[in-house]
Amino acid sequence: MIEEITQTIGEIVSGMDNSILGTYDPIGDKTDFCATKWARKGKILTDEDAFTYSVVSIIYDESIEGLNLFDPLVKMNGNIFLPAPFYIHGTRYATNAEWLKTDSDLRRKTPIIWLLETTNETRFGKGDSRLFESDLRIFFLDETNVKDFLSDDHRREVVYPMQKLAEEFISVIDGDRSFKRLENYRIKSFSRFGVEDQSGVFQNILDANLSGVELSLTLTKYRKNCKC
Repeated sequence: MIEEITQTIGEIVSGMDNSILGTYDPIGDKTDFCATKWARKGKILTDEDAFTYSVVSIIYDESIEGLNLFDPLVKMNGNIFLPAPFYIHGTRYATNAEWLKTDSDLRRKTPIIWLLETTNETRFGKGDSRLFESDLRIFFLDETNVKDFLSDDHRREVVYPMQKLAEEFISVIDGDRSFKRLENYRIKSFSRFGVEDQSGVFQNILDANLSGVELSLTLTKYRKNCKC
């Protein structure tokens, strides 16, 4: 049963739109973005011609400045593509072991969408339009700078983009009639993602310096061909 839920979450992640639309502003000589989603400074963007750009600076939901080897990301109109999220599921220890093995480059396996496999699940009989209902904890995480960032830096540079990543995840659910529309959910922010013991020693939950948000929700999936 947990396999079906993890597969369902994977399908939701695959359905997330990682494109943002840029519009060139000739007066300001910059490319405007009304939605920057989970774009952030230092991350790589790809344009429609497969050219890549590193984000030099960003004003969230307003504009992005980026550079490649040849040209700045300014005079363009069209879609820019953000790094696709890296989906993983499991317990803390199983997830950490699997995640470490995937790639040595942190940039190629972030941002992370992690389904924590400690779910409560309700199954319904054949006469019910619902297939299952499950209480889920899902983490949206990206790398952070624990050495130089203050709490405000963590929230601005990492937490805000991860909130936008979580919102895109929610929008996929709400746009799919095979799921019950989410009436409520909880988002918890982390200035730094980890655990702190009574002596104040901080340990990462995964073997990386991460920040982000936790999304807690009850996901209800309907049976196929159910007109709900």
